[in-house]
Amino acid sequence: MQYNTVQEVIDSDGLRIILVAGVPSPWGQAAKAMMEYKGLAYTAAPLMAGETNDDIVAWSGVNSGPVVAWNDEEPINRWNDILFLLERLAPKKPLIPEGSVPRAKMVGLSHEICGELGLGWNRRLTMFQPMMESGDAPEGIARMSGKYGYNKSDATLANQRQIATLGMLTSILKAQQNEGSDYFIGSTLTALDIYWAAFCNIMHTLPVEQCPTAEPIRPLFDMIDPDVKAAIDPILLAHRDRMMEAHFKVPMEF
Repeated sequence: MQYNTVQEVIDSDGLRIILVAGVPSPWGQAAKAMMEYKGLAYTAAPLMAGETNDDIVAWSGVNSGPVVAWNDEEPINRWNDILFLLERLAPKKPLIPEGSVPRAKMVGLSHEICGELGLGWNRRLTMFQPMMESGDAPEGIARMSGKYGYNKSDATLANQRQIATLGMLTSILKAQQNEGSDYFIGSTLTALDIYWAAFCNIMHTLPVEQCPTAEPIRPLFDMIDPDVKAAIDPILLAHRDRMMEAHFKVPMEF
């Protein structure tokens, strides 16, 4: 991934994105894939995981990636705000379906993957849990855990919640397959398909040739509860692989 400096991105116009460097963070990878699907030119700069990233915080108000900005509009970082911006900038390649029912279904299911206490959130809690429970977490992990509101109560429920979400997504895809569709909603690509592909990669990571994660980081992604791993139905992996092949740059860039 060819990055600009953070200051260059802050000072420039057009569409810009801050991505977590060296890590296939699914929120950022989904946003990047949607920009590329829509044919939107962008410039990117890195956020260093576990560090203070003072320049990014001063500009955007958050120490998280992705951060997305368009011209002189305020930087945004929530998954749904980013999606709505990209829809506004490139409406001819929509990723939100027409019609209130499919739109509500897509946004709701996307929240179950991307949102607070959603699949990605719970997966992240379980990645932090062993180090946080040890009482001797590295400074960067402790900083990130505090930023994301790590607490023992949610961490205890995180595997159960992941299994429930994976079961729901499996049921939806199987029903869609019976209707002759390869997508979560209707018969065309939506943002939900891209979100699942990106987030599946932190549940069942692609081989290192396709997802060249730094060696100190990769063991965190490979560490997963056996019951959660068993809940990742082959239909979910097959969907991920189709979406990755069609709509992501592989090897992945981060």
